[in-house]
Amino acid sequence: MKRIILSATAIFAFAFNGFAQAPDLMFENWANTPFSTTVQDPIGWASLNALTLVGTTQSVYKEMVAPNQGLISAEIRTVKVTGAAIPNPYTTGNIDTAGILVMGTINISPPGLAYGKPMSGRPSTLAWTSKYTPMSGDSAFVLAYLTHFNGATRDTIAEGKYATGATTTTYTANSLTMNYNASFGTVWADTMLVFASSSVYNHPGAKIGSTFYIDAVSWSGFTGINDVTKPSTISIFPNPASNYISFTSSVNAEVVEVLDIIGRKVGAFSMIGNAVTIETSSFASGMYIYNVLNDKKEILNRGKFEVTK
Repeated sequence: MKRIILSATAIFAFAFNGFAQAPDLMFENWANTPFSTTVQDPIGWASLNALTLVGTTQSVYKEMVAPNQGLISAEIRTVKVTGAAIPNPYTTGNIDTAGILVMGTINISPPGLAYGKPMSGRPSTLAWTSKYTPMSGDSAFVLAYLTHFNGATRDTIAEGKYATGATTTTYTANSLTMNYNASFGTVWADTMLVFASSSVYNHPGAKIGSTFYIDAVSWSGFTGINDVTKPSTISIFPNPASNYISFTSSVNAEVVEVLDIIGRKVGAFSMIGNAVTIETSSFASGMYIYNVLNDKKEILNRGKFEVTK
């Protein structure tokens, strides 16, 4: 995997280890960047905003006037980079103009950026909504990587990319397909890494002022070594759910396991008489994955449901 940002400054020495809180894929929750009481990044994400302390203009903002979903979308602007050296991963020299939001957390001690966030599974698609206002000749991109630690080093098991130079004044649904390395055909990812940028990344042309808006990031199409191979019938109601959702199985089943869209377990709910009703009033709005398991912990059925408020 190519490191898009490898900045070396007196303040931040970016690293590739460690994790913090899960990323807010809906961009509803933000927190102050280190050493600032006014400049913020979405929780679980990092940007060039960390470099405002050394002179770089703020590049990521809360879009609250006309967000796509919820109360906030992320607005990424291309700015002149000051106080940092960002090596170009494709050519010699440094990138001095950029606008980027990356899944990760900036740490103060030791100083650095921990890239990526934990997840579990083999999703096929990353989707989001976005709109774009490019300066002439510029283009936005989204990159995604899935990795797995093999005990000694980290393997990139899948990657996907999206780019556009088209102006879009309203939010549209976009997605990229993850391309899996055949050498890791039975390996599940344990880490996800997503980059979103308002400017080109693999050739000259980034222009100050290009603006990319993004919201509602989600994974889907989870497949892998635990694919369902046994036929069974599961009925769920209602879907979307608000306060509750009920599962009924036509075959003997023991538990419904619920995960969020990044593969973290929300809970495991025992079935009685092959049925269970799960309270969802405390769940955050969004998509969830469910696994129905038997008494041998084998997956009988898998699917997804949505919680709306």
